[in-house]
Amino acid sequence: MLDLIARFPQMCVEAWDLGWATRVPTTRPNAIVAMGMGGSGIGGDLLKSVLFDDDAPPVASVKEYRAPSFAGRGALAFACSYSGNTEETLAAYQEARRRGAACVAVTSGGELLRLANDRGDPAVVVPSGLPPRAALPYLFIPMLAVLGRAGIIGSYAEGLREAVQVLGDIVASESPDRTPGTTRAVAARLVGRIPVIYSAAPFLEPAAERWKDQFNENSKTFAVWNTFPELNHNETVGWGLDDALARIIHVIILRDAAEDARLSARVTITKDLAFRRAGGLDEVRAQGRGKLARLLSTVLIGDFVSWYLATLRGVDPTPVEVIEELKRRLAGSAGARKPGSA
Repeated sequence: MLDLIARFPQMCVEAWDLGWATRVPTTRPNAIVAMGMGGSGIGGDLLKSVLFDDDAPPVASVKEYRAPSFAGRGALAFACSYSGNTEETLAAYQEARRRGAACVAVTSGGELLRLANDRGDPAVVVPSGLPPRAALPYLFIPMLAVLGRAGIIGSYAEGLREAVQVLGDIVASESPDRTPGTTRAVAARLVGRIPVIYSAAPFLEPAAERWKDQFNENSKTFAVWNTFPELNHNETVGWGLDDALARIIHVIILRDAAEDARLSARVTITKDLAFRRAGGLDEVRAQGRGKLARLLSTVLIGDFVSWYLATLRGVDPTPVEVIEELKRRLAGSAGARKPGSA
């Protein structure tokens, strides 16, 4: 898993080339729908965040068996399944296609690739053999490249170049053979505590979710995530919990240099009103200038923290035995259809 985390920057380069080589119709869609689950689904969340303030069609990230009603004629749907056998994504893909949506598959193979080939849908075929969560660049970056080449959005080629440089610097500074870095220190403070990850701005919301997911799958521990300003309208009140419970919570706030001053004020006040009761608190700052660098750097930092926490807890970060057992049981249940990994 450590080797895969360290390959993140190079995967981004390879993923861009794979997406750029995929031809799609250049008609501007009325909506973009990214369908995927787990490690294959987080790419849709990242896409939605990056394109939020661009001159781009609205983006929906779908994580279930169904496609939304607007994923029909005039829409562009990405079906993202690393294995190609994720039953929820296969069902949503086929529903979107029946409604007339233009579809692009992003996968390493499996049933999704077979269906796309049979139906003449474009497919970005990514390298196989990885845990889906470790293949995130292959499941996110190709969508940006496809949309850019089709002229649906502006090109992110320059932004990706900056991101790869920033990501390479993080790998160099946080690897175990270097002087202990930020991520190892954060992980050490998390031992025996429940991580609660908050993004200071909605732009970093998918990064907060990714941190939570990586703590779950790599570190084999429970974690929670939320985002400002939404958490100020509900979860902040939940910090009235008992002192003994508050002390086992460790808050991690993901900060962005471009965050709105109003959000910064909310973070400062909430730290005093609520988070001071936590057992610990860390702030992690996005790196770089462009949107891709800031978002992906925050993701990669979280990947390293989750790996270090796994080693400190004495667990292997790679296998996900509970998920495999769930799939085995689903396969044996009535009505289940070829469950696969994300």
